[in-house]
Amino acid sequence: MTDSPSDSNVLENSESQNETLKKTLPKQVTVYIGEYPIKLLLKQPYVDAEGRTLNVLIDKSSDEIRRWLPKGFKPYLVLGFEDAHIETHFWYNVFPFVSQDHTLTDSLKKKPTEKLSAAIIVASLWDGVGSGSLPSAISKFKALDVDSFSVAILPSKIQPADAHFNALAALGLTVKTDAATLLLLDRDLLESYKGVNRNGSPIKGNQIADYLANLFFSKETFVQEITEQSRAFNAKIYTPLFVTGASFNIYGSIENMLDASLLRPLLSFDLSKVSLLYGLVRMPASMKDKLPRAKIELAIASWIKQKTTLKSIHITEPVYVEDASDRVDILLLVAGFEITEILLDYEKKSKSLRSRAMQRKLVKKEDWQSMMNKLGIGKEEAASAQAPT
Repeated sequence: MTDSPSDSNVLENSESQNETLKKTLPKQVTVYIGEYPIKLLLKQPYVDAEGRTLNVLIDKSSDEIRRWLPKGFKPYLVLGFEDAHIETHFWYNVFPFVSQDHTLTDSLKKKPTEKLSAAIIVASLWDGVGSGSLPSAISKFKALDVDSFSVAILPSKIQPADAHFNALAALGLTVKTDAATLLLLDRDLLESYKGVNRNGSPIKGNQIADYLANLFFSKETFVQEITEQSRAFNAKIYTPLFVTGASFNIYGSIENMLDASLLRPLLSFDLSKVSLLYGLVRMPASMKDKLPRAKIELAIASWIKQKTTLKSIHITEPVYVEDASDRVDILLLVAGFEITEILLDYEKKSKSLRSRAMQRKLVKKEDWQSMMNKLGIGKEEAASAQAPT
């Protein structure tokens, strides 16, 4: 991988950048992998306005990424594949390379601030860069003893077969990876989202991804808490139920707000199969007495009990903001549901590409079978592999 000239200054620990970093002392790193996630960030690059995270941007070309950067936005590190001389269209070319590359971890080890406590990774799974880099990035943070939480954006139904092949492989590799905690978002549902923010202004399409990231940043212990639940119950795949900017005076209750979240899912799944829930609420400090944590927890528990039976529910301490509104954000991260239908659709669409990759010995049949077994579609895949092509 290559880094930009400005990034070299970071790696060389230049005095001016050291002073800036020491003032903010960020303890978290956020890694954006692929053009789509990077451009999502750059639409609103100050989503982490208090500077609590180091931004790392990874795509095919570091020069191209630099051309996208708005004036005044300075990422910690920009990495591109242009000097690696590898094809980046498919996951099977990228994954072996990034697994052996230590540019990211070497840079973070030299970070002149406090020890990193958490990492958030945002990746598009339909391209080779995102699908091949995500599993490796998770492993690298584990080696650094840093908890990581990954946001993975699935391809649109109208994207071609190569997108679904990359996404299926990325999910298989990620679920095989120790310490993986993955939040799945459907690109089609993401781009059709409609809601409002805390000011009552519209949120349209994938702007909700910025809003979601901002909520993650607002809770310092978020990554540690969600990954702890993930490890305790061996649950690696989550998806969100999200209601934003909901006026308490209009909705009247937490339960009514949660009902509204079902109208705008970001992944198609069966709520009755959910077994784990992590809840995060952001609201005005003036409402603290009206909606204490205990009351919120009971309201969410009562609401979800009517939908499914949980093994665990964790409602974290709310995030309080200083504003004069009555608007509440509620994020429920749920796990335990099945994504078999999605996976089998991806497998069907990408069957010819998978067979071709195996014939060319770019993918080993036993490796692919191992990934599919981890995803719970091993029997279907085995039958597919034995069928004439």
